[in-house]
Amino acid sequence: MNKLHFVAGFPRSGSTLMCNMLNMNPDFHATPTSPTLDMIMQMRKVFSHNISYKNMDRLAESERFRNGVKSYLHAYWHDKKVVFDKNRGWVNKLPIMDRIMGHQDCKVIFCYRNPVEVFQSIESQYQKTILMENNDESQNDLGFATLLNRVETFISQKFTLMSAPVSLLEDALNQGHGNRILIVRYDVLCSQPQNTLDRIHEFVGEKSRKYDFTQLKQTTFENDAAYNYKFSHSIREGEVKYSPTKVNLPKTAIDMINNRFQWIINRIEKQG
Repeated sequence: MNKLHFVAGFPRSGSTLMCNMLNMNPDFHATPTSPTLDMIMQMRKVFSHNISYKNMDRLAESERFRNGVKSYLHAYWHDKKVVFDKNRGWVNKLPIMDRIMGHQDCKVIFCYRNPVEVFQSIESQYQKTILMENNDESQNDLGFATLLNRVETFISQKFTLMSAPVSLLEDALNQGHGNRILIVRYDVLCSQPQNTLDRIHEFVGEKSRKYDFTQLKQTTFENDAAYNYKFSHSIREGEVKYSPTKVNLPKTAIDMINNRFQWIINRIEKQG
């Protein structure tokens, strides 16, 4: 592995499409939703709380631990050149990765879609699979009882599917990492795919190349059954096309979503 970068962002915002587009470059390897971040955080947890480690001088051992985690990453991706690891949690983990990797070269691609459209996409899939519960629904049935309940659930200030990526992005920006985060809009990715990939190449310091999107194939695979088919991770092969979700929302719902995510809408859509 020569370089390691990350893919994060809103759900239903084109990350699967983008990763498959990146995989058209033989030097790139973009993953489906990856457990790499979870593995690192679990190793960090063991180093922090395991009784055997607590019996050691962990400050003295920290460099050895850092080298071990770094070696794990290089060994795991030993056959890849430029890796784009996808997990919505990466966006504010750059300080941890800087310490592990020993440099500040890792960058984040943050996939963005208008929050109203994100919820419309979530709701559309919820309705298509209405005979199966959302994974969180069994623990919070009232949060899914009505359309407005579902809006409130997903836009809650808690770490929810829609709220968490925005909170993590805000934290990363507050930490001063904005220059290492490239925001990719789903609508622009679809309308200007070559230009968007050119921007990504430049951002990660790689030479651009011409892509033939008629050759686009699905190269990342996720088991959608794990989430009761509430979130599809399939793409159209051979084309890049934006398809708006046809779910009508009442003005109350739209206003709730827009008010909740006003700062990111203003930053990305109104300021460009």
